[in-house]
Amino acid sequence: MTGTDTVRRRSGRAARLLRGCVIPGVLCALAGGLAAPGQATAAEAAECRLRPDEQHTDWTGRRYTGDLLCEVEPGHIRLQSRSTSPVNGTMLYSPAWFVCWKRGSTYPGTDLWYLTQGDQVVSTPAAKAWGYVPATSVKAPSHPFPGLMECPWT
Repeated sequence: MTGTDTVRRRSGRAARLLRGCVIPGVLCALAGGLAAPGQATAAEAAECRLRPDEQHTDWTGRRYTGDLLCEVEPGHIRLQSRSTSPVNGTMLYSPAWFVCWKRGSTYPGTDLWYLTQGDQVVSTPAAKAWGYVPATSVKAPSHPFPGLMECPWT
């Protein structure tokens, strides 16, 4: 895997935009208007939902059942829940899913971090862009999001 490999497909608005395009990568007019990936209307920004049956397996083989789907600010994925941890992935598209949350180092405005898989590998290819984003990047009405499990490790 190279540093620019895309590691997963997104569900949601970004996928719907691409499905409506004759040629992927070209902006297409769809009913309801245009929206660039990562940009949300005010209603969408506050829209987060739990998906109890979604299945994910991280780079270590750990399995997760259930996730949170929420709008997110594009940005870095860090290997650990610390602002000094290496960036190993990038979040390019919104919405994104998160499998759990945990406390970590203080980041401007919060010490809560959400575990996810980024859209692009930046470093540490074995981790497949799995890592943490600060809660301030997740456009949820409250943190931690009610009903999303706390990560079972410290």
